[in-house]
Amino acid sequence: MKKLIIANWKLNPSTLKDAQALAASISVKAKNKVVLCPPTIYLSNIQYPNIGAQDCFWQEKGAFTGQVSALQLKDLKIKYCIIGHSERRAVGDTDEMVNAKAKALLAQNIIPVICIGFGTTVEHDDLEVTDILKSQLDVDLAGVDKSKVIVAYEPVWAIGTGKNATSEHVEKISIFIKTKYGVPIVLYGGSANAANAKEFLEQQNVGGLLVGGASLNATDFNKIINL
Repeated sequence: MKKLIIANWKLNPSTLKDAQALAASISVKAKNKVVLCPPTIYLSNIQYPNIGAQDCFWQEKGAFTGQVSALQLKDLKIKYCIIGHSERRAVGDTDEMVNAKAKALLAQNIIPVICIGFGTTVEHDDLEVTDILKSQLDVDLAGVDKSKVIVAYEPVWAIGTGKNATSEHVEKISIFIKTKYGVPIVLYGGSANAANAKEFLEQQNVGGLLVGGASLNATDFNKIINL
């Protein structure tokens, strides 16, 4: 069964030429389903079967300087959008904002990829982690059709640190999210790379990966998407 691999390029690359070259280097006939999420400024100039955005605003239009709406993303034929990423939460995004963004995206038939795990630490055990995730998801998914969203579990301590959670832990968390909330796909994000991706993808309830830094290296990312 195909898994879903989402590449979050974050604020990379620095030029459109480099972004286009990176996209052109990613296999379009991979073993798994792939979504590329480049910086917003490049969205309309990247050619790939599945393109996603890294964030959106919850209003369609108005006096909201610097924001991008779900309606505008729809016009660019964007199919997925990451929301609630820990890097967004760190600068002020709340669960109420994530919820509003999810509703705005679904109204435009764009699939929200809701990131959770901000506030977790490496010292937390499984029960403590699920308590934190429940407090986030109860708000993030309020009034949302849970069958139409994707949840990405990204323990904040593992993002960009080179330290990843164990595959057994991620499997338990995935089962918890799918069972309690009826979310069909749960991804793992947090220093996933070509060396450790296989162990996560082999877990029955882990639906795929949200890949950060490793997605900027075409050789490594092509290995991941073909596992």
